[in-house]
Amino acid sequence: MLVIHGGYWRTTYDAGLGESLAEDLAARGLQAYNLEYRRGPGSALRMLQDARSALAAIPDPGPVTVIGHSAGGQLACLLAAAEERVTLVISQAGLLDLQLAADLELSQGAVREMLADTPLDEVNPVAQWPMAARVIIFHGTQDEDVPPVIAEHASRAAIGCGQEHHTRYFDGDHFTWIDPATEQWQACVEQLAPWHFGGTR
Repeated sequence: MLVIHGGYWRTTYDAGLGESLAEDLAARGLQAYNLEYRRGPGSALRMLQDARSALAAIPDPGPVTVIGHSAGGQLACLLAAAEERVTLVISQAGLLDLQLAADLELSQGAVREMLADTPLDEVNPVAQWPMAARVIIFHGTQDEDVPPVIAEHASRAAIGCGQEHHTRYFDGDHFTWIDPATEQWQACVEQLAPWHFGGTR
């Protein structure tokens, strides 16, 4: 398990956001890693390099599930598109359609800030689909930081290109996903059952 935190790619936020999730997964008997990565203006390609390096450092050579919150959902999908070891992505309120996020000027133009000179489609999750990994799209209906329309567009894109996916909406805001005590987090854990706790995929 690889946990990737969000924060609109800004240095204000760090891996502390994913710490409690990684600890909860470890308590359930899973090998859980909490990723830190380079952020800030122009970090579009550097963060993917960091994620790939982290994946390569995981000693178990088997398949990996990546859970990404907000901007971490975007990076999780990029990693899955680049690395066949990633077989499942769980996007928690993920920024999966960067073009729409840029058009909406979310978080005061955070997408353009992160991109700098990098072409948007190179790091836009929906532009990487279809990929081999299954994508779980979870989103809160009261999310004001990453509005649900992002998930709606991503889901339609997945259907249009044949990307294997599942979409589900929950009551709640942007941050309920990273609280291990919530039903939103429990829904994420339930998605792991056939992959990490036995059973049929």
